[in-house]
Amino acid sequence: MCFLRLLFFICNIISFGYFGSGIHDEKGVVVGLSDPAAFVTFTDIPTDSKTFYRSFSLKLQDADNTIISITSDPSHETLFFIMNNNIYIYKNFSIWQNRSRFFPSLFSGRSSAYGQLAFDHVSSNLYWCDAFLSWIVMKPAYSSDEMMYKVVVHNDLNTPMGLALDPEDGLMFFADNWPTRIERASLNGQDRVCIVYRGLLTVKSLSVDTLKDKLYWADETRQTLEVSDYDGSNRRVIRRLDDKPTDFYYYQNMLYVISANQQEMFTIDAYSGLQLFSGDISSGQPKAIHVYDAITKRTKQDPCVDLDCDHMCLNTKPEPKCLCADGYVLDDDEETCIEKFTFYERGFLVSNESMFAIHEVHSINGRETRRFLKMQSYVETFAVDAQSDYIYFLDSKNKFLKKLDMISTLSSTLAITPSGRGLIFDWLTNRLAWIESLNSIISFSIKFGMTSRIYSKLQNLDSLTVDSHSGTLYWISGPIGSRSIVYGTWEKDPPTVLISEANLDNPVSLQYDDTTNRLYWLDGFLIKSSKANGLDINSHHFAMGATKVFPYKYYLGWISGDQIHFKRKSMTSSSSEFIFNTVQSAKNVVVFDSSLQKDKRGTCHILNGGCEDICVPTTGGRKCECDIGQKIQKDNTCYSDQLMSNFIIVTDPFHGRILQIDLQTGSVVKIPITATAFGVAFDKSSQTILYSDTVNKTIMSTTLYGKNTSILFSSGFSYALHLAIDFSTGNIFFSAVGKEILSNYIGVVHSSSIFYKEVVYLINVPSEIAVHPSKGFLFWVEPYGTPAIGRSYMDGKGKVYIIAENLKRPNGLTIDYTSNQLFWTDIETSRIEFSNLDGGNRQVLATDTAAQPLSIGIHGQYLYYTASNRQRITKMDKTTGLKVPFMSPIPELGEVESLDIYADEFIDVSSSCSHKNGMCSTFCFPTPMGRTCGCQNNVYLQSDQLTCQGVTRCPTELPNVKFLDCPPYPGQLCDFECKPGYRSNLGKKVSCLSGGQWELPVTAICEAIQCPLSLENAVLSSECSRRPGDSCTFSCAQGYRPSSLDKIVCTNEGTWNADITTLCSISGCPKTIENGRLRNCQYKIGESCRYECNDQFDINPLVSYVVCDSSGVWNHDTSELCVRMCPSSIKNGHLTPDCLRHIGDRCSFSCDEKYRATIKPTTIVCTTGGVWDRDANELCVEIKCPLEIPFGRLSSVCRGLVGEICALNCDDETMESVHVFCSSMGFWDKDISTICTARKRKQPKDISDNNIYMYVGALAVGAVVIIMFCQQNRRH
Repeated sequence: MCFLRLLFFICNIISFGYFGSGIHDEKGVVVGLSDPAAFVTFTDIPTDSKTFYRSFSLKLQDADNTIISITSDPSHETLFFIMNNNIYIYKNFSIWQNRSRFFPSLFSGRSSAYGQLAFDHVSSNLYWCDAFLSWIVMKPAYSSDEMMYKVVVHNDLNTPMGLALDPEDGLMFFADNWPTRIERASLNGQDRVCIVYRGLLTVKSLSVDTLKDKLYWADETRQTLEVSDYDGSNRRVIRRLDDKPTDFYYYQNMLYVISANQQEMFTIDAYSGLQLFSGDISSGQPKAIHVYDAITKRTKQDPCVDLDCDHMCLNTKPEPKCLCADGYVLDDDEETCIEKFTFYERGFLVSNESMFAIHEVHSINGRETRRFLKMQSYVETFAVDAQSDYIYFLDSKNKFLKKLDMISTLSSTLAITPSGRGLIFDWLTNRLAWIESLNSIISFSIKFGMTSRIYSKLQNLDSLTVDSHSGTLYWISGPIGSRSIVYGTWEKDPPTVLISEANLDNPVSLQYDDTTNRLYWLDGFLIKSSKANGLDINSHHFAMGATKVFPYKYYLGWISGDQIHFKRKSMTSSSSEFIFNTVQSAKNVVVFDSSLQKDKRGTCHILNGGCEDICVPTTGGRKCECDIGQKIQKDNTCYSDQLMSNFIIVTDPFHGRILQIDLQTGSVVKIPITATAFGVAFDKSSQTILYSDTVNKTIMSTTLYGKNTSILFSSGFSYALHLAIDFSTGNIFFSAVGKEILSNYIGVVHSSSIFYKEVVYLINVPSEIAVHPSKGFLFWVEPYGTPAIGRSYMDGKGKVYIIAENLKRPNGLTIDYTSNQLFWTDIETSRIEFSNLDGGNRQVLATDTAAQPLSIGIHGQYLYYTASNRQRITKMDKTTGLKVPFMSPIPELGEVESLDIYADEFIDVSSSCSHKNGMCSTFCFPTPMGRTCGCQNNVYLQSDQLTCQGVTRCPTELPNVKFLDCPPYPGQLCDFECKPGYRSNLGKKVSCLSGGQWELPVTAICEAIQCPLSLENAVLSSECSRRPGDSCTFSCAQGYRPSSLDKIVCTNEGTWNADITTLCSISGCPKTIENGRLRNCQYKIGESCRYECNDQFDINPLVSYVVCDSSGVWNHDTSELCVRMCPSSIKNGHLTPDCLRHIGDRCSFSCDEKYRATIKPTTIVCTTGGVWDRDANELCVEIKCPLEIPFGRLSSVCRGLVGEICALNCDDETMESVHVFCSSMGFWDKDISTICTARKRKQPKDISDNNIYMYVGALAVGAVVIIMFCQQNRRH
């Protein structure tokens, strides 16, 4: 391939002899440079190495600038380009000659970050990405009015960079980064849909094939060129590059790519991925590339010609639409634009006591644009509702809380309030809050117009701020010199210190940044920040004289005196600081941007949308997705169904993945861990994954489930690259690469310690390694310098290069243990070759054109290898070199660097080292002759050639243990047997620990055989050792006596020669009682026992239990425990409490209320057989009054019961009836014997008329007397 160096021409050369041949085609490639800033044009579009072209260079006046992106309108001979913060127009452009260095600015104030520029050739609009302002902007391409622009996409954007248009279809494509995704939208930013979101890292450049509806992009971190359909389907990696692509452009089935690092341009076939051309660009670093084609004519007619749009027109579906610049609204005629208000659409509001100033948002990047509004009120502090265009402020002079309508500029009073400071607005709950009297926080509900006190009795409050999404309030509190940052809530939760005074100096001006979820404040004159939880405190910039600070996206601003300052947040940023004048004696500053005051709950902005892995923005909010090799669950977590055998383990370091590939199906499973793993090996014995972390320079270990991740080894200045395990010992071999050749080596880490040893050194960047323990060989590849494949013994001796010719860039390496052959890959030649273990019989197995194979492994009859330009693992027959269908391409895969294969198969080991570590204290290295022992770096073997200096040994001369063929070194597992009189419950192996101690106490390895110390109901003599053969006496426990033996003997098995449960029998009280039985009783001396009685017998109420005394006799006569007794109850009465009811007992009784005893005295006797001498049912009878009345009778319903009232009638009907009452003594309250004999006869009811008149007259006279008496009293 021919590499052509571009020619650098100065701008005053007008023509060459070549030019005189006629008019040349205006078609070629334009490259923008930095260091110095210049344009280089290629006079043709290189498609292969034979393309003839010339190149011209035009150096710009300000050589320190950088051309970031280029686009063109060839129909008007115009080039547009971004240089630093400005967008310029290059008129009368020509591929062949360009003299002018004057380029008018179309737009200033754009951030200097990388972001693509695109031209809508249908409607003549320019679009660009502003990565640091996090939006996509458009403006009429030929309008010089810098305010004639509109932000068309801003929601859910973080760092947009890539941009491409299909104006004919009315489509826009853009790439947002970190997290990275590609979206499609209409040209007005509507109808957004995320089309690619998995397996992207840093997408800075997009380009489209408008004829085939294909979207192309370059991923800088993945170093890939990729393509998909417009909907994201049919994604494919075209080529993986050797370096990061800086920019690219699609043109007629070719991709034109530049690399700033390599200072090179090259052409890639968009279908095959083959590189067709490359050329050096030595005059500077290429940063932007564009194909300029004035020959190919576009036939699409502008659909906006029929519209008279005031500002801009877009080719949207289903019909074109007029659009207004920011700060304007479309009138009812849908063509005219009307200015919305005096203020700007976005900016920074600054106030003093009587005036507001708004600095347009692009002031942050150096474009000075501002407006002022004079106020009639005294503005102490203010806050902004950017969604409703309201300013809320405290008028401390008139003691009012007011609202200013930003559109009408009219203000209204909301409430009367004392003066306050630090006014804030919570746009989610629609309420205000401020600090009152330096010790209270007051809130005001805008909806209900109500004021309430949230907190009081606080100390020296300052700088109130709010996180609206969590409802958390933050403020500064405490005396000067001892201030803390504190948080609370709208719900009045107790205030809690977030950052204590120990971490602060004199904090003021606290601000919460919703875009980063961080707090910012001034500490002295240093701007600092922390996470919302108070962690990760960072310092940003010195801001001398600053009184107020505010964050905005990637920027910080602050007020100092009468000036406002802007600068990037990053402390190391080399960006400029922009300073502008603002209102005099500025007091407060607030960001005015409605996009920052939106409810982001349920979106990816808040806690990643509740997604465990990938959160994808949607029109309705968000959806959760998982990475490749995982499945989404109902709770939005990701699940991996791990393979336990027959898999390939691979690393994808670009994406932090470790993956399993099923050996049968080629399906992918992700290990649930994020790690920058490069080399990988699977430890078949422990079922763990070992991997090298090149970022942290460590060798790590984890499980198939991503658990118990730990550091095995830290490699220091060099980083471990590839790994190989010697399964004879478990030792891990690794290739290490540093900044110089002395830092390159192949080392080994001990399997059970932190010891390591460099075995091969002074080599040139070792890559993959392989070990053959049964043969004692170590192999490695050196891909750079003089490429070679090396071999040595596994102790590093016998170093030799077995392949040193006809290699370009060998990388992968593996051993076929069945045929003792070595296989390797070559990236540059894309070959797979093999040879014998000594390099002989070398052959090319296959060539996978342009694949650039990387790592390789072998299983059975097949080879498996990864390749830089293959998004899959390829399976190949190791004999024929023919590919076998195995795995479909996965475009989301990064560059798979390393692989290892695990299947239940033969494992190659060295017999010399696999047993007892070869009796070596530290390292056992297999060699072709057997083995050698080795020590860690800077430690030497002792004279026995087994033990390293300083190695501690575990003791082997023990009284109870006999070790068998044991190397008693740390990490070794030793066989043992117990000496006579000892036994083990642990098995037959024990491990020696690093401190020279066995893993268990010596006495626990083999325990002395002893008979049991504990006997049932007996105690051994203190002189008894309980060892086999001992004859021991014993004594019985209290209450027991020897059964038959007086001695017992301990047997060799550690058991007594007699049943220890029957050595002593109980001596105690009788086990039976009369007419009953004892319950749960052992009948032992001193034991208390309860009892129960047989039927027809009762427990003696005076004795509830009995005690067995020392003489073996119960403390109560057992014949008296269960006795026959008379019944305990009598009818309608009860026995006295002292009645025992024993036979012969005389007991008193009493009757219940309303009953009386039938006998006198009221005593009964318990007779033989437990029967009372009187009928217990007749002892108490109901008390009644007599029902027999002399010469009379009671009413028929009368029963004579106590308390009853009855009517009594005499036989002589002339006598009056009377009522009698039955008393509790059973007597009527009247003498019933005389009632009907002594009473007078009844008088006849005979009243004459005269008597009636007499009665009536008497009543009338009485009434008159009463009336006269009442009137006389009233006069008095």
